[in-house]
Amino acid sequence: MRLMGLILLALAAGLYLGFGGDPLGALLFRLDPGLLNLVQAVVQRYLLPMLWDSVLLPVLEAPVWVVPLVLGAALTLFGWMRARG
Repeated sequence: MRLMGLILLALAAGLYLGFGGDPLGALLFRLDPGLLNLVQAVVQRYLLPMLWDSVLLPVLEAPVWVVPLVLGAALTLFGWMRARG
């Protein structure tokens, strides 16, 4: 778990150096323009409609490096706590 966390932290650093403060949604749009529309339709139709506005939209508006940073920090912390206890 710690190793995966460290890999995600390294990925976050690389994304920060490569893309800076570009939003995650803008990067995904550059990679595949139809992807965001598809994900929005699936989430709002088959899951929970307010999940898109409350959770996924703020994640897509965050800088591209924030998601791997948060996940990597959480995995590293949990792995460290698990190893100590």
